Amino acid sequence: MAKNQRQKRAEETKTAILESGLRLFEERGFDSVTVEEITRDAGVAKGSFYTYFSTKSDIIVAEFWNIDRYYQEYATRNFRRYPTATERLLAFTRAQMRFVRDTVGNANLRILYANQIMESGSDKIIVNRQRKWYSIVQSVIEMGQESGEFRTDLSAERMAQLFNRSVRSVFLDWCITAASFDLVKEGVDFVRDWILLALQRPSAPLREPTDTT
Repeated sequence: MAKNQRQKRAEETKTAILESGLRLFEERGFDSVTVEEITRDAGVAKGSFYTYFSTKSDIIVAEFWNIDRYYQEYATRNFRRYPTATERLLAFTRAQMRFVRDTVGNANLRILYANQIMESGSDKIIVNRQRKWYSIVQSVIEMGQESGEFRTDLSAERMAQLFNRSVRSVFLDWCITAASFDLVKEGVDFVRDWILLALQRPSAPLREPTDTT
C-alpha cells in the first residue's frame, strides 16, 4: 500500500508539473518560462522537476505521448464498431481532430509544433514512427490492403507515413490561422475527399511525367 501511495504521489507530481508547464507556455511563451516558475506554479520543489524531466522540452515530448495514449485507448475501445478500414480511418480522424481541438487546444498545439520546429536535429517526437499514431494508421491500412479496399503497390508503412504527413498539414493550417476553421469538419473532409482517394486502388497505372528540362 505504501508503495502504491508513493507511486500515486509521484504521478500526481509529474502531472502537476506537466499541466503547469503547458499552461505557462500558453500564457507567456515557451522561452519566457523557467523551470523554477513551473515548479512554483505546480506547488512542488524545484528539484522535483528533474526527477521527471531533463529539460523544458521534455514537457512537450510528454504531451505528445499523452496524446498517443488517447489514440491507443480510442482504437482499442472503438475500432470493433467499424468493419471496414475506410470507416476506421474516418472514425479515427474524427476522434483525433476532436481531441486536439477540445483537449489540447490551438494555443498548446502551436507551442508543440513551434518547439518541434526549433529543436535541433531530425529525431523529433512529432515524426517518430514508434508513436501509436503511426502504428494505428499502419495497421488499419494493412487491414484495407488485405480486404481489397486499398492499393498494394505501396507498402502499408509507406502509406501510413504519407497519411500522417498529410494530416499534419491540417493541424499546421489550424495553427497558422489561429483556429479559423472547424478542425474536426475540415480534418474529416480532407481525409474523406482527398487521402482516401489516394489510398484506393488506382483504376489505371500512373505514369511519371517526362522531364523536358
